Amino acid sequence: MTVCIVEMPSYTYAVKGRKLLRARGFPCEIKRNESASADSCGYSLYVYSNCRGAVRILDSYSVPYTHVVYGGA
Repeated sequence: MTVCIVEMPSYTYAVKGRKLLRARGFPCEIKRNESASADSCGYSLYVYSNCRGAVRILDSYSVPYTHVVYGGA
């Protein structure tokens, strides 16, 4: 299964991103980061399908994110 981790700048944007992606058929969930980067809020979206497509949707709707890790577990 393809998994990517999208670090978010705030919990609010994580919720917005999850709602946006789920409405378009992307299975995803919000998880608390154990080791977040300095510009992350400590929450990430875990996307369990087409990662590049999910990131394109976030970009097209101007949902900010701080970092994307492709192939995460």
